[in-house]
Amino acid sequence: MLRPAIDILMTIILLLSMSYELIGPALEKFIEFDGYEYGGMIHEWLGMSLVILFFVHLWLNRWWLKGMFKGHYNLARTILTSINILLIADVILLTFSGMIMSQIFLELTETDSLMSFARTSHICASYWGFVLMSFHAGLNWHIFSAMMFKKLKLRAKVLPHVLALAIMIYGGFAFIKRQFWDYMSLNVAFVFFDFEEPFMYFMLDYIAIMILFGCIGHYIILGLRRLKK
Repeated sequence: MLRPAIDILMTIILLLSMSYELIGPALEKFIEFDGYEYGGMIHEWLGMSLVILFFVHLWLNRWWLKGMFKGHYNLARTILTSINILLIADVILLTFSGMIMSQIFLELTETDSLMSFARTSHICASYWGFVLMSFHAGLNWHIFSAMMFKKLKLRAKVLPHVLALAIMIYGGFAFIKRQFWDYMSLNVAFVFFDFEEPFMYFMLDYIAIMILFGCIGHYIILGLRRLKK
């Protein structure tokens, strides 16, 4: 029960972290405070929580690290291992760039060149991390879904796949609309937020993008398993 709970919590925090400047104003509707002033601090706490949970997740799955250099590597295992390594590297970059920009460490690192590097790398790593985490979840979805279907005594039908396809198509449009590739490829150095847009619209787009890459990962593994059979 601990692993699924941590994974769900990480997913929620990841989505909220991507909203950055929108999270503060969104909370103003429920809590009386200056959301614009404290939005950055909320983002920092969310980021730190996500990093801590990520390494807890890694520790709970330490069997993977122990067995990384053992056994045979087929295509599925090679893809999964490559994504995991890239994800760990991405989280490390996010952590250090976030510390440099943090209000807590700002006085120690306040130089123009270092701050510029940290800001650019943090934005790039954030969007790559979002995609890699979604892809990682999709690659491992068969473990969770098998457990869920077994406990609930359900069988996969055609409808979930049709629904997934519809969300993937919308996720592709949202990926373009939200300029993901521009941030991932460093074509844009600053993230644009529309403060007039309802917070829920932003979240729905990012959830769709998460499902898009999660489904891509899931169907890749599903296809490779069927080819093997």
